[in-house]
Amino acid sequence: MTVSSGLQKYFDAQQKKKSAQDMKKRFADLEWKVDPAFMQSFVNFHDKIMDIVDENPDSAEIALEEVNELTKEVERTHRVHELKKAQAIIESSEEA
Repeated sequence: MTVSSGLQKYFDAQQKKKSAQDMKKRFADLEWKVDPAFMQSFVNFHDKIMDIVDENPDSAEIALEEVNELTKEVERTHRVHELKKAQAIIESSEEA
């Protein structure tokens, strides 16, 4: 069943808004996991992605896929870092 072009534009706009909101939430969720030494790079990356999406709303879906991949990698790296930190604490306590 087809819908009017006005209704289709509305649905398309809602989906783009949702993608942008999802992306902003992903960035917010990632921010606390980013090493402070890399925070400025993260902020610059965030700003560039959001500028691209603002200028070209059709790119939101592709940008969200990239942010999802970044999320996976940051979470993996964060887990590895936490495991190494725990290992160092255990080794330190065993030496004492």
